[in-house]
Amino acid sequence: MKFFRPYRCFKAFIIIAILTTICFFAFVSEDRHVFAPNFLLRSLADLYSVFQFPTHTLLWKLFSSNTALYFFGLVFNCVLYAVVVEVGLALEMERRYGKKEDEKIEEEN
Repeated sequence: MKFFRPYRCFKAFIIIAILTTICFFAFVSEDRHVFAPNFLLRSLADLYSVFQFPTHTLLWKLFSSNTALYFFGLVFNCVLYAVVVEVGLALEMERRYGKKEDEKIEEEN
């Protein structure tokens, strides 16, 4: 995968971590009834379950036992999603540039 870029993966991680943090605070504030419920707050709180997916959904007893493990699981999820996004982008770029190179080869023949 020649189009995989670690810096782009790091940027994806930062964006996903910020979204996870926002959704976490929305989830906690809705759970504790801090703000009046509205559509945006409920949507962000519901989206938090997506950011919890692999670790907290599959291994809830392990990650809920300790606060540090809970947040480590969220960071792990962010890293995992960032790598998935970067691999997807790299594969798409590889496919697109592969088509362009194939078209150039066909034109030369």
